[in-house]
Order: sequence, then structure tokens, then C-alpha cells
Amino acid sequence: MKRQLAISLFWIVVSSMPLAAQIKVHPVRPSREEVSVLVTSDRTAFSVDKSFQNKLTLGYPSENKVAFIPETGASLIMLWLRVHNTSQRPLRIDISKFTSRDDEGKTYSVLTPDVAYTRIVSAAGSLGTKALRGISLGRVGGRPDEEELKEDIQRYSLQQGELPPGGVREGLIYFEAPTKKKFNVSIVLGDLWSRPLVFSTEKQR
Repeated sequence: MKRQLAISLFWIVVSSMPLAAQIKVHPVRPSREEVSVLVTSDRTAFSVDKSFQNKLTLGYPSENKVAFIPETGASLIMLWLRVHNTSQRPLRIDISKFTSRDDEGKTYSVLTPDVAYTRIVSAAGSLGTKALRGISLGRVGGRPDEEELKEDIQRYSLQQGELPPGGVREGLIYFEAPTKKKFNVSIVLGDLWSRPLVFSTEKQR
């Protein structure tokens, strides 16, 4: 109850400030019809089927999955990845091999949850330090709200390691965003899917 009240008060403060929204990206349908790569019916994500190995869904997270993250306009791209191991052996998820490349050819490495947290707080500027540390929103279990935000980011981020046969794992992954307002990025998911999945800040028709 105390935590819900703290979060509610936090959002009242945040919504009253002139903050930029998170950077939203949309899947770009492949120019060639590729049976193994489809755009979901709601056009928010890619659905990828790597036969007898894994099935992936990658897209911008729905609001309910990132409701705990304040909208600060941080210079990062957040995506939600769902991995289903359809093979008969353990599947290794190695997030460190994920990369993105912008439309000018610059490559970006995946960001750790700790780095993503720091970017979110830093992007809020004075509001980030005051809202998360100084504003009297109460403490839950004696901890400041910034600690809870950090823990939630860790909890809802994709965890790497072995996924057993038939297993499913999902969570947030993060990349540094290009400096341009409008851009395309090509996401490569290491050994899970080595071909680029292209997202754009402009919604596709």
C-alpha cells in the first residue's frame, strides 16, 4: 500500500513536469518476404521463427511493462524481447552479443541494466536527482525510491544464461540511441538471430 502511494505521488510529480517521452521505435517490414520474420498484427513487434531452435518476439514494450520507468527522454532505446527455446537442448542467451546499427553505419553495443538506470536518472537532470532522491514521497521498507526503480529495472530486464528446452524468458534490453530525432536502427541478437531487424522512429503503414 505504501509503495503504491509512493508510486502514485511520483507520477503526479513527473506528469506535471515538461519531460520528453521515451524514444519509441516501430518495426520496419522486411523488403523481401521472409517466411521466418513477420511483423505482428498490431505492428508493434517482430515475430521470428528460427526453425527447431527458437522463436523470438522483439518490439517496443507495452505501457504496462514499463509503467515503473519515468519518462525522461533518456538517450536509449528500450525493447522487449521474448525468447522461446524450441530445440531439444539448452539455449544460451548471451546479451553481450546484441548490437544495433543506425542508418549512418554507426554500431552501438547493448547497455546493461545499470547503465540504463543511470541514463534514465541523468536524463531527468535536476528532476531526476530531486524526484528520485529528495522529494518527499516516503520510503518503502526504509529505502529511497531510486533504489526501488533500480531494482525494478534489474528485475524486468532480460536475464542471460541457459534456457532449458521448451523454456521461455522475456524482458527489457537497452541500446544507446542515435543523436538524430528521426532514425532507423538495425538490431542483431547475436546467436539468437544474426540477421538485422530494423526499427524506425517513424510509424510504418
